Amino acid sequence: VGTRPSVSPSALRLTPVDAWPGDADTGGAITQGRFVHFGYRPQHGQDIWNPPGAAAEWTEAMHGFAWLRDLRALGGDVARRTARTLTADWMDRNSALSLPAWRSDIIATRLVAWLCHYETFFASGDDAFRGRLVASMSAQHRHLARAFRLECRGAARITGYKGLIYGMLCLDGKKESLERWLSRLAMELDRQVLTDGGLIERSPALQVSVLRDLLDIRAMLGAGRSEIPEPLQKAIDRMSPMLRFLRLGDGGLPRFNDSGEGDPALIDALLAQTGPRGKPAARAPHVGFEKLAAGDLLVMVDSSAPPPPPFDGHAHAGTLSMEVCVGAERLIVNCGAAPVGGAVWRRAQRTTAAHSTMVVADRNSSEIGEDGQIGRRRASVTVERESDDGAALVTLQHDGYASTDGIVHRRRLFLSPGGEDLRGEDSLSGPAGVAFALRFHLHPAVRASVLKSRRGALLRLPRGGGWRLHANAAMELADSIYFSDGPEPRRTGQIVIAGITEQGETTVKWALRREAG
Repeated sequence: VGTRPSVSPSALRLTPVDAWPGDADTGGAITQGRFVHFGYRPQHGQDIWNPPGAAAEWTEAMHGFAWLRDLRALGGDVARRTARTLTADWMDRNSALSLPAWRSDIIATRLVAWLCHYETFFASGDDAFRGRLVASMSAQHRHLARAFRLECRGAARITGYKGLIYGMLCLDGKKESLERWLSRLAMELDRQVLTDGGLIERSPALQVSVLRDLLDIRAMLGAGRSEIPEPLQKAIDRMSPMLRFLRLGDGGLPRFNDSGEGDPALIDALLAQTGPRGKPAARAPHVGFEKLAAGDLLVMVDSSAPPPPPFDGHAHAGTLSMEVCVGAERLIVNCGAAPVGGAVWRRAQRTTAAHSTMVVADRNSSEIGEDGQIGRRRASVTVERESDDGAALVTLQHDGYASTDGIVHRRRLFLSPGGEDLRGEDSLSGPAGVAFALRFHLHPAVRASVLKSRRGALLRLPRGGGWRLHANAAMELADSIYFSDGPEPRRTGQIVIAGITEQGETTVKWALRREAG
């Protein structure tokens, strides 16, 4: 790749600022050669960029250099020397085109990280280092411009535009090039940001990351004294109320479509930058989530089919699944997204059985291929909602099992005005003799015990609150897992109501009620 710098080696045309906090403890570990993100640590003397046996997520994070903000949080000469040494080592080992180092979204992430930390870490380097760094950034920027539209889809493409815009303002400086990329970004936002402000990929985690990218682009344009395009501002104005809608009682995210709990502090920071524009909607029919809230009880339901290709790379077969929280405590959950683990865990987390919903014939409500991606068979969903005097009733139905088992699943959820009583009906219409399992995955902090009658279970939250789950069928307590931020899933439990369908319609009625005292 080219080595001739396109701008002065002593300075950039513009030096952006990274607005997001880092972790000083992580920065300290990096100065000691310990790269602890995603739970993997290369052996001493290994190539830290592509060590054998490392998870793909670990390697991508290393090449993305977002961890520079952790060194910045640590501060001091040791952090500065470490940043320059690691950056020089990356340039030594990764000058030739290779994956994942030169994948477009990773190039964009790395380019932004290097530009934002130029003054903090790199400006104090010698002329030779600065010249080499700028040459590398220019070469990466040129490659990004050529390749990213072929490589990137969905949120990754918006990250690509971010890297291009940063590079244009800091390295290239050509106004016509910047206008071209901003025009194409506007078309991409029109394609990906839906009417209600949700993303077409239907992932709460991506809602956070894309909004963050757009806020960074807006700030960068402001620093470069460029006009903020109206489509960019409108996308931010639509996405921020949707992010407020998606938050659960603890300030985090529901675990749908490759999402973990998220970082409430980061979400707070994002929403602080968007300003007070727009109120959270009562529902999200375009992106496909329904929210029932009363008192301190909140229910979030996945009310849509998986998104269409090519925007389904993060999709789960979790149609009609739900999460329930009481105040800031999570009660009923989905298993969530594995931070690492390769194809086996990626496929497992996407299955219908990993979600709090009905599973028919041990199948997925939408087809999942061996690679973990959604296949051709996809559920189709209808939704009706009624509200009266503070009570809410939502009726949802999908046909994901119709072609395989002749079964249609209908879920009805009723929440009382005070939030003391959540009632549900899960009905299967179709032939007799088909096995089913209604699953309620529990947060690891919940203590559960099934009553002797097996028609009820007592669920206790850490802060002492108790809830009783009743049903018109026998239930059992089984093992489950919960993916958190650590490298390994956490053990937890699930309530399972299993049975065999009867001819016509089979209905499981259940209720979740607060225990007195």
